[in-house]
Amino acid sequence: MLTKLLAQEIVERTIEIIGYNVNVMDKDGIIIGSGDKSRLYELHAGAVEAIAKGEEVEVSDEDVIRLKGTKTGINLPITFNGEIVGVIGVTGPLEDIRGYGKLVKMAAELSLSQAFLTAELQWDTRHKEELVRQVVEGKVDNWNLFLTRAESLGLVIEFPCEVLYIEAPHSLNRSKEEQQKEALKELLKAHGEPIQIQKDQYILFLLEGRRINKEQLIQIVQRYELEIGCGMMIDTIQELSTSYQQAFDSLQVGKLRDSNTRIHRYEDLLLDVWLYRIYRLSDAEHVKKVILPLKKDDLSIQLMQTLQKYIEENGEIQQVASSLFVHRNTIQYRLQRIADITKKDPRNLQSLLELYISLKIDQFDSNSK
Repeated sequence: MLTKLLAQEIVERTIEIIGYNVNVMDKDGIIIGSGDKSRLYELHAGAVEAIAKGEEVEVSDEDVIRLKGTKTGINLPITFNGEIVGVIGVTGPLEDIRGYGKLVKMAAELSLSQAFLTAELQWDTRHKEELVRQVVEGKVDNWNLFLTRAESLGLVIEFPCEVLYIEAPHSLNRSKEEQQKEALKELLKAHGEPIQIQKDQYILFLLEGRRINKEQLIQIVQRYELEIGCGMMIDTIQELSTSYQQAFDSLQVGKLRDSNTRIHRYEDLLLDVWLYRIYRLSDAEHVKKVILPLKKDDLSIQLMQTLQKYIEENGEIQQVASSLFVHRNTIQYRLQRIADITKKDPRNLQSLLELYISLKIDQFDSNSK
């Protein structure tokens, strides 16, 4: 309960206010915090006596000889929940420091209570995050037990809702991570509570009636450089893992598809997500081979760019030509060259689909390396 870190914080805070050296001893009388670092980990006889008597002990100039490891000052037991957990001592002339005794004792006990409450809140938060991880990853074995634990921690998931998977910029340290979490909570408080599941990764259960309009969501992601994957709306807690997986996969795929778009909805990415899942679950080397000859050609950059743009513009030759600032005949020439190299003519629907699948699989594979 009374840790070395907390003891030193109490010491430094108190010294700054009263101007006299302060020591904090544990329940065995060992100095675990001090303004005089040379005294750390020594046994403080005055503290041992204060613990034994359960009351304040003054150490006079004469007592210093009797009580080994002490200096002139006062020592007061620190109590928590009715038990003595340590001692706080102030070093200095007794006539000068007597007035500080009860104040420093009260300050130490308040710090201890605050640390305990903070630890309790952190414990609740960690367990709530762990419960959310279990449910979105589909690892709940006993739903009755899960719901009981969720209720005890104040974890309420309402339906119908959709899962938003949020990736925040990588934070360099714990302090930045906490600031980031608080900023996200403030930002999204009108829509629900974002719950951290991994470093820089959050889940938001978004109720149907609280859907964020597109313009507002765009402002949010741009302001905080977020990436958001959105799953489908679901009606039961057992479906949460499905919506989460949709949101997660949509974000992974969406980042490859268009770097300018930070909001990736599953319903807009059905084919790409399906291909991404096939890629993860199977040996896709034979599919990827369709596009490989194109990457080895002397005009590979122009041909790959043309194929990508041809797909994006739904085969509209003039639109492709305008986007790439070339003549439409140049586009026709490149399409024919693609057909000659790959034996798949992009102007044929089935061949175009095979080229598209191969192109996507190759992108997934490159991104995973």
